[in-house]
Amino acid sequence: MSYLKSRNTKLVKEESKMSDTAELFLLSVVSWLHLAATVSWLGAMVTNMFVLMPAARETLDPPVMGRLFGAFMKRFRSLVYICIITLFVTGVVMTSLNSHYLGPLDLGNLWTQLLLVKHVLIIIMVVMVVYAFENLAPKIGKLAAAGPSPQLAQLQKLQMRVAMAGMAVALLVLLFTSIITAISS
Repeated sequence: MSYLKSRNTKLVKEESKMSDTAELFLLSVVSWLHLAATVSWLGAMVTNMFVLMPAARETLDPPVMGRLFGAFMKRFRSLVYICIITLFVTGVVMTSLNSHYLGPLDLGNLWTQLLLVKHVLIIIMVVMVVYAFENLAPKIGKLAAAGPSPQLAQLQKLQMRVAMAGMAVALLVLLFTSIITAISS
């Protein structure tokens, strides 16, 4: 009888090791995808705002710059939406595998409270992105095709303010992510 009990204990331990290994592998892949989506989105934002836009303003005539940014934003839009979907899916998996996660709407520890704040900030970012891509960009494109105008300049300034605010919110999301990660360690 003790032989069977000893054998069953060994099997349970081996299964536990395999499931721990599989969970670690899954978490590693999901975390990598999450980081890749984050770096892609935020890296493109930084490159656009601090490298591409200033260089284009210095070197290109407004009609050429308008065409360049039209083509860029079309590609950037697709990248951002793919990143948002990837971040959502991987975030759900990472959250469900985290030992600090208590369940939906259970804010019983600091980790879940900070995660809630982070998610509110992410929702704000997504709303800003959708507004910029689906509302501002088409209006700016139509006005740019007609040539320079005070209304075009006003919308472009608004677009830049939305982009800068989005960058500020993204940096806050990274701050909350680092704190949450430190708590998980």
